Amino acid sequence: MFERIGRGWGIAKASWAVVKLHPKLLLLPVFSGLAFVALMAVIGLSVLAGLGSDTVTHFVEDKKLGAPVGWALLFVFYFACTYIIIFFNAALVFCALQGFAGKEPSLRAGIATAAGRWPQILAWALVAATVGLILNVLQSFLKDKLGFIGALLGGIAETAWAVVTFFVVPVIVVDGTGPVEAMRRSSAILKRTWGEAIGGEGGLGLVAALFYLPIALLFALFAYAGAQHVVGPAGTVALIALVAVYVVALVVVFTALGTIFRAGTYVYATTGKAPSHMDPALLQGTFRKKQ
Repeated sequence: MFERIGRGWGIAKASWAVVKLHPKLLLLPVFSGLAFVALMAVIGLSVLAGLGSDTVTHFVEDKKLGAPVGWALLFVFYFACTYIIIFFNAALVFCALQGFAGKEPSLRAGIATAAGRWPQILAWALVAATVGLILNVLQSFLKDKLGFIGALLGGIAETAWAVVTFFVVPVIVVDGTGPVEAMRRSSAILKRTWGEAIGGEGGLGLVAALFYLPIALLFALFAYAGAQHVVGPAGTVALIALVAVYVVALVVVFTALGTIFRAGTYVYATTGKAPSHMDPALLQGTFRKKQ
């Protein structure tokens, strides 16, 4: 556990060194969040516009028809969210690769590159969303049937998928290939560099979790203060606003750090050279070789 946290901290520091040189890279996760908000706004307006509609009422009342339509709409929403995430991750990967090459990253060029790859990104988002839902359903099924062992098996399947597809987005950005070819190349890069590798030992998620701990402590203190009648409605609103800003900042920063590190790992895996600010040992330890 502590070793993984140490590695995660090393990844965070190495990626943050890139962000300090090019702080505008943080704008791409922000743009991704704004696109997600816009998607939610469109959905909300559509729902409001459809309230009271005979067609919507028919779908809601007809259980045989309403359930499949509901699941289909849920998948479309999941797919749209996946596309947004991959699109802006692709733009960030391009910008990070520019920085690693000694150039000044251009957000416009990054977004333009992602836009130019929209068919490949769309196809990959469809594959990723479909497989992601299947894995979630599979894990829930195995957990219900086998308990802890089932959850473990489901987790192994998710890890295997994450490892095989680790370099898909960089491959799409650099080579412009479709999802099947991108997965093949991602797997080939993995095997060529790390051999028969298994799950990553990044630990960046553990470091991110540590930064979320203050939220729990803040709520505990606030609950105690509320019980003592120290805070009122204004304090409640202020706390909610503070937590919201803090969470958004964490999501933006750690999304950027993870994507930048993946781009750096891709450079190391394809060229054999570690980008500046990144320790080769840190990159080599991204995956464990099978014993």
